Amino acid sequence: MVRKDKIKKVEDIKDIFEQRKSIIFTDHSGLKAENTYSMRIKLSEADSTLKIIKNTLAIRAAKQVYDDIDLEAVFKGPTSMIVCGQDMVSAAKLAKGFAKEFETFKIKAGIMEGKLYDGPSVEKLATLPSREVLLAQLLGLFNNPLIRLVTSLSGVPRNLALALEGVRKQKEQAAGQA
Repeated sequence: MVRKDKIKKVEDIKDIFEQRKSIIFTDHSGLKAENTYSMRIKLSEADSTLKIIKNTLAIRAAKQVYDDIDLEAVFKGPTSMIVCGQDMVSAAKLAKGFAKEFETFKIKAGIMEGKLYDGPSVEKLATLPSREVLLAQLLGLFNNPLIRLVTSLSGVPRNLALALEGVRKQKEQAAGQA
């Protein structure tokens, strides 16, 4: 490979490291081209991409971006990156599914918000609900106290109206008896 091409590829990988908050590193050894193609299609639906990289170039790019993370152990053997979109959980679920579907495919590690996580930690992340479900649960938590407040506040005028109605009936009964 010509030196200019290598420099360009290092810059491309460096851009990925700088721009993305979440990346999953995988071992794709033994996969056929049609398998990676089908994986890319499924990942694109989750706003993620699969990039097969050269380890030496990725190490150079990582050293330029990450001061406190050593990725040399991750970049051993065939390595690919799942570059995650907004939702790393969806990409982790897909990667875990790929690992079950293709026994040679393995999750090596992941970077999320500038922290390195090992393969089992990324697989645990795959057990979390999706971003949409988590946002819905959070919205429910915010709405629950408001609903209780509205119910409580609407109960006060209702109870006052019932009490006044009871007083009115008592006065009518008292006036009718007198």
